[in-house]
Amino acid sequence: TRPLSRAQASPERSQREKYALLPCNNSDGKRAFSISIPVGISINDAPRARTVCVWCVPAARAMLPGCGLLDCLRRGERDTRDAGQTDPRVSAEPSGGSASGKSGRARRLEWAEVESVTGGFSSRVIGQGGFSTVYLASLTSSRLGAVKVQRSSERLHRVFRQELDVLMSVRHPHIVRLLGYCDEREEGVLVFEYAPNGDLHERLHRSGQRRAALPWARRMAVAFQVAMALEYLHESQDPAVIHGDVKASNVLLDANMDVKLCDFGFAHVGFSAAVLPAAARASARHVMGSPGYVDPHFLRSGVATKKSDVYSFGVLLLELVTGREAICADTGCRLTVTVAPVVSEGKVADVVDRRLGDAYDREEAVTVAALALQCINASSGLRPSMTDVVRVLQEKTSALISAVGPKPASMMVVS
Repeated sequence: TRPLSRAQASPERSQREKYALLPCNNSDGKRAFSISIPVGISINDAPRARTVCVWCVPAARAMLPGCGLLDCLRRGERDTRDAGQTDPRVSAEPSGGSASGKSGRARRLEWAEVESVTGGFSSRVIGQGGFSTVYLASLTSSRLGAVKVQRSSERLHRVFRQELDVLMSVRHPHIVRLLGYCDEREEGVLVFEYAPNGDLHERLHRSGQRRAALPWARRMAVAFQVAMALEYLHESQDPAVIHGDVKASNVLLDANMDVKLCDFGFAHVGFSAAVLPAAARASARHVMGSPGYVDPHFLRSGVATKKSDVYSFGVLLLELVTGREAICADTGCRLTVTVAPVVSEGKVADVVDRRLGDAYDREEAVTVAALALQCINASSGLRPSMTDVVRVLQEKTSALISAVGPKPASMMVVS
């Protein structure tokens, strides 16, 4: 990724993006608008002023031509369950004002806008892999975001386009929300809502002494929310979407510790997800999925199906129950190999995360462990669908209901 200096951004645009027009109500309950002003901009000698009311809407609009990215975002804030982990600028949901049609399309950004919100790519790096870097971005004075910058290459640009196409077509409370994108250069850029509590892998396996182990009820909530997101992709999208890389580090946790499934770079859509040319299948085996989570049937055939996601989800369930990683860092053994035989013998208590002590429901642990074994069945045809998985979790895990409530009727998938 080529960092650019802030001086290359348009000064006129930068000046406009310091302001945002917000809807509000006056004391009489009438509709009005206000201007959101970042700290450090002085109005009437009030250097820390944040909001100034504007009663003349046409005049307010005249002051804010082409506000761009700022118009996309709502300034509401959520209560947090993990005090000290979140920034007060983390808000609940972006406004639907920028949505275009049913899917809620994200806005196309200019490179100068991307540079502006990342401070010329000098802001804190909150994620980094072999293919991309994720920067913490100040989208407005009241909202943070995550800016993912793809490495520059022809193949990675195809991955970027694939992820962009999928995210532009989906909308679900447990799938990360795409706010904007930039495709002006070879380095594709995606702008997401910010998940301040990191990812599940970090929260589950890197808790350390400063942070208590993830409670059982929250683990069940995470399992249920990931399952609902996958069910949505498989059954509510036409054509169906296969995520292709379900793993703990691709499960983000927002300010309320709710799930935001992310990273659709390996996703497959529709007919191409089930049938690929021989050469493409051979190539796909080397790039799709992550060690410890990849469906063995996919490795043999190169054919990605919904059941490939089901297998990966089964590994994730075992992680939640045991607190162990998909591949042991010390021995290199896969979790499915070390745990499945013990669970099959009915000794679930022997593999439950010891950090939980007795603070878990034994019957639920048995149910979830058995469900995980069904998901990782060597025969893909014998694995349950994600609709079946959601049904089992909702019917047999009371801890889940206490944590997140039942699945809303509007999200039910009729099979």
